[in-house]
Amino acid sequence: MIELSHVSKQFGDDIAVEDITLRIAKGKFCALVGTSGCGKSTTLRMINRLIEHSSGDIFLDGQAIEQYDPVKLRRRIGYVIQSTGLFPHWNVARNIGLVPRLLKWPATEINTRVEELMGVLGLPVGEFAHKYPHQLSGGQAQRVGVARALAADPDILLMDEPFGALDPITREKLQDELAKLQARLHKTIVFVTHDMDEALKLADHLVVMRDGRIVQQGTPLALLQQPADPFVESLLGGLERGLKQAALTRVKDHMTSLGPSWPAQSRIPADFSLRQALSMMLRDHCDRLTVVDQGDVPIGELSLRRIVKEAQLDKVSQRDA
Repeated sequence: MIELSHVSKQFGDDIAVEDITLRIAKGKFCALVGTSGCGKSTTLRMINRLIEHSSGDIFLDGQAIEQYDPVKLRRRIGYVIQSTGLFPHWNVARNIGLVPRLLKWPATEINTRVEELMGVLGLPVGEFAHKYPHQLSGGQAQRVGVARALAADPDILLMDEPFGALDPITREKLQDELAKLQARLHKTIVFVTHDMDEALKLADHLVVMRDGRIVQQGTPLALLQQPADPFVESLLGGLERGLKQAALTRVKDHMTSLGPSWPAQSRIPADFSLRQALSMMLRDHCDRLTVVDQGDVPIGELSLRRIVKEAQLDKVSQRDA
């Protein structure tokens, strides 16, 4: 869907991005991470030509982006930024319907699409359609920004630190909503963040940048298991990499059948993460949990001893490979 081949960007004598090559498959969620000034936002903005690249090639669906009209290109790509960019003198409904109006959709289709997206993003039409940006909380405004980006049903969504200004609780809720949206819509998303936990939680493909270059890329699990250098290891959490890896795996993937002994008193849903399970074990001073389904029916058990043994086997397997 998106391909960057030996792309560089230079501002005067300063090199912001240097010789990066990246392929993002259709329907995948790619997160660009790194320290401030590493070139991740510049890379994002080159994709929709808000910034023109200095050298190399960028393709969308196999076609060089120079062959697209810049305005038409941007209208087919959703774009979400930290400050939302909502028009202050337009109400929520009008803000969301901006791109469909520019594309000259019929008014009835625009209204239907606006109402649909407001419902999906937890913004009841009767309560929010006529409100103005200054009447919204930060989380509500960011929801409107996401809805506007999705209004014309773009194949590609670019998101530049969209949740960076939000409080931790609101941020986590919007991350969860975005993950659910992606599972349902399968958009091709490029997401810039400095929050590694956010990137690990959302992304299929992780790209670590430093000084304008890509230093490592791959699945979050692959990078956690084998960071390329001390910089990547530090960015991934250093000594906490094991816990971050545990956050990516589900309890149901590590549980065993219920043994002959009595079920453990502490219960955990099968879809919870292994990290949540370890936290619960520490909290409840136990080394075994009963795993339950959505109806709270026991379906298995999780043993700390088994988790440790599996981790040891994984380490041996990686070393042999």
